[in-house]
Amino acid sequence: MYFHGKTDIGKQRQTNQDNFLTMRMCDNVTLFVLCDGMGGTNGGNIASSLATRTFADFIEQSLEPFIDSDGLCDSATVNFPLLLSDGVSAANKAVYMRARENSELTNMGTTIVAALAVNNEIHIANVGDSRMYLLQGKELTQLTHDHSYVQMLVDMGQLTKEEAATNPRRNILTRAVGTEPTVDADVMTVEMPSEESYYMLCSDGLYNFISEKEFINIVRKSYKEYDDDDYDAELTFKTELLVDCANANGGGDNITIILIKNV
Repeated sequence: MYFHGKTDIGKQRQTNQDNFLTMRMCDNVTLFVLCDGMGGTNGGNIASSLATRTFADFIEQSLEPFIDSDGLCDSATVNFPLLLSDGVSAANKAVYMRARENSELTNMGTTIVAALAVNNEIHIANVGDSRMYLLQGKELTQLTHDHSYVQMLVDMGQLTKEEAATNPRRNILTRAVGTEPTVDADVMTVEMPSEESYYMLCSDGLYNFISEKEFINIVRKSYKEYDDDDYDAELTFKTELLVDCANANGGGDNITIILIKNV
């Protein structure tokens, strides 16, 4: 498994309130986490940074007793979905308590989408509208489900997916990290395809400004700028192209992406 992440301020924001982290916990476990903050310039920055750090620290400390001297996690003894859920709860508590300590940070919060790649499975958790996708062949699948006002209307049959993408209320969240004393994350486990595939974690600044067709075309294409078997160079190059595409299409928000290749 190979991966590369990038965050960009975009074309219209004064600050970048997104945050991400990638970390190889051990030889058979890798962590990916991405947060998109909200609540004003300072609040959004603090919420996303604090949630990312708290979540990663919780996962790392919780897994430490299960990693042997050879650098392998005894994955059979770990409940990874529960671990992710508890990690989101820890992040929620940290952000909520920080907001209560400073009135200027009232109502700050953040989205979170996180994944643990363990052997041949990926365990995923999300709160808010940051997303995770799977690209298998030329088929792009959204793995996470948005916690947003427009998604709720889509679920109720009152909006189509296409209408939701341009609705002026698409940024209203129905669930976020840190805005309430507790929060429930959606958690799921998917088996990695045996054939080559890509995963992407991203903030709405990416998927709101790049079409699915553009994403598929960029990721599936081979380029002369790198060797075919240089996966690190490939992911770095394609991540840059995706960010550039979102900016060329308006860049109306902070843009963050983690691109993963499973081979």
